[in-house]
Amino acid sequence: MEAFLAVSTQWRWLAGGLGGAVRTGLDYAGVVAGLALAGIEMTPELWADVQTMEIAARDAANGEGR
Repeated sequence: MEAFLAVSTQWRWLAGGLGGAVRTGLDYAGVVAGLALAGIEMTPELWADVQTMEIAARDAANGEGR
């Protein structure tokens, strides 16, 4: 959770019709930089957890899964 929150501002957005926009996922270059600056070492296990949270947060923010 700490790793995800440390990079939670690093979203990529896709402009939609009628002025709307949707989150497409995290900007992975921004994630790498953010984690390094936060002093968080990325492991394969932590990366899998971050991606799981990314998908859930993206879907919730885009109104999916309701």
